[in-house]
Amino acid sequence: MKLKTVIVVIILSIQGCIVNCQTFCKRNTTSEWQMQPKVHTVKWSLTQNICSDFYTKCWNVDSETNAIENVPLHYHQICPLQLQLGDTLFIISDPSFQPHGMNLANVSSEGFLQCPQQTDVPQKQLIFGCRLSGMHQVDPKWLGTGTHYFAEVPTQGPLLCKSGLRLNVTVKPHLCQSSPSAPFCSGRGKCLSHIWDEVYNCHCNQPFSGQFCQDYDVCVRKPCYNNASCIGKGKEGEHDNEPYRCICPPLFAGKNCSEIIGQCQPHSCQNGNCTDVSPNTYRCQCDKDFTGKTGICSHIKSIWI
Repeated sequence: MKLKTVIVVIILSIQGCIVNCQTFCKRNTTSEWQMQPKVHTVKWSLTQNICSDFYTKCWNVDSETNAIENVPLHYHQICPLQLQLGDTLFIISDPSFQPHGMNLANVSSEGFLQCPQQTDVPQKQLIFGCRLSGMHQVDPKWLGTGTHYFAEVPTQGPLLCKSGLRLNVTVKPHLCQSSPSAPFCSGRGKCLSHIWDEVYNCHCNQPFSGQFCQDYDVCVRKPCYNNASCIGKGKEGEHDNEPYRCICPPLFAGKNCSEIIGQCQPHSCQNGNCTDVSPNTYRCQCDKDFTGKTGICSHIKSIWI
């Protein structure tokens, strides 16, 4: 009789929690790699940290701009975790679960959504060797790179997985060093990961680019004129003489696309002086109040910002 009473109390608590205790998981959509591993603690409880909508409550993002195909949107789970490789995870169970011999299992994504029965889970997939009570550390073997799905497996009492006792954990490595001794992102950027990324990657400060921010982007200096496209990257330590190429639009030529195709004619440069550069090109030297952004000194400087 006493056991039945406990079960009824738990079920009533679950029903009340589903209605009243929904939560928005607090998280940043982008995280930076930490040099020292972190310790994470998850409370295995139905009274807090249970979210019900995959996007808006569990991840706190806009479902329309972050759509993932074939993901059911409305199911209860403990707020998902994103860990960097090497982090430590502890689980603290609610004391009221102890009489039910509850354990955690590493299940497939399908098992996570459907919730496993006791008979569905082999012994080797159980996370802890004994029933869940108090605080337990999750063995690092369950926290390799990738997404892991942990779900409640009861030996007796109510099935609580569908009410929220399941945890989605994604573990990410980084690709931010060219060698183990090299500085992250060559010291010219940050090692970051968005919630949907599988790894941490370098996000470079301008004017650097490349996987490890090792390339100097020559085109940041905007060496090409007249709306030409710039192509070129330099090497570390050679920032003054890097090769680049300007793709000139029609009617313009030269290394920087600053020359106009043709020869000087009267009024070729509307507000400036015309100089022949070659038999087939010329350049305009604009008067002080005009700009050569269009090549022919036709615009007053004050209207260009």
